[in-house]
Amino acid sequence: MDPLVTIVVATKNSAKTVEKTMESISRLNYRNFEILVVDGNSTDDTLRIVDKFSSKYKIRVIEEKRKGRGIAYNRGVLESRGKYVAFLDSDAMVATPGWIDYAVSLMEKDEKIGVVFTKVFAPPDSSFMQKAIDAFLCKGFATANGAIYRREAVIKVGGFNVKMNYMQEDELLKKLTAAGYKYVVNTQDIIYHYHRNNLKSYIEQNIESAIGARMYREFTGESWVIKDGTMRVSAVLFVVLMSVSLAIFYPSLLLPFIGVIYLGILLKVNRETCEVYKWSKYTLGSPFLIFFSLLGYSIGFLTIKVDSGLNESDATIHPAV
Repeated sequence: MDPLVTIVVATKNSAKTVEKTMESISRLNYRNFEILVVDGNSTDDTLRIVDKFSSKYKIRVIEEKRKGRGIAYNRGVLESRGKYVAFLDSDAMVATPGWIDYAVSLMEKDEKIGVVFTKVFAPPDSSFMQKAIDAFLCKGFATANGAIYRREAVIKVGGFNVKMNYMQEDELLKKLTAAGYKYVVNTQDIIYHYHRNNLKSYIEQNIESAIGARMYREFTGESWVIKDGTMRVSAVLFVVLMSVSLAIFYPSLLLPFIGVIYLGILLKVNRETCEVYKWSKYTLGSPFLIFFSLLGYSIGFLTIKVDSGLNESDATIHPAV
């Protein structure tokens, strides 16, 4: 019999999206799974919507009043009954039937595989902005959304860092590889996930991303985080200062300068993006959104105080659990 897989769906006032998430699970060709909803004290119709699927799936709902992605993820791991734990965001959808089956087949053959990541794309009905963001993010893979973990491995290394709201999956991956586990990226299956759809929330997301990166640096000691952050801040300052200087002293050169910067970013995006987006209309919007992502990241990197506490025992679940 195929091993049990627990699909963890963390929710918090997710009534607008969770129904599509739950419906999408029916696409799976893997049948031995349970769904564990970890709810952050929702005050909307989230749980009522989830309950509509109780006759269709094996569903358990657990209330988690403490805030934080890492806390919700760890609660899901600890309360899971499966050999493997799959994470699906409450605004994400299963796009292909083999998502779990492929990962389980790999991990059953190799006990040193601690996690199988899955490629995440914007859904077909996404807005122009969401697809323009996807055009330069689609090459990434280290996200908990769509990842399937070996439960015993996650517990062995202490689980997700509960003090981090961004890059907690990167920190967990570092602990897994240090413990001798490896990862695989599933490129034949897809998880759909909507990106931010307005500039304000997108900038705020990148501020949070910078905070997560700085905390990742505090917990892991990785020096590349500082170098990467410095490069991003430098790029924003260069563009802003040059634009202001040209506007004041050489206004006729301002538009050509912006055009050169735009073209350079556009060429880079088209060189590195996924095949579906190459030279599409969505890459035309990517340079503008990259600038705003760098702007938000720079704000978070330079101005927000990070308090990691550096208390590793409080930040993780304990292997003995």
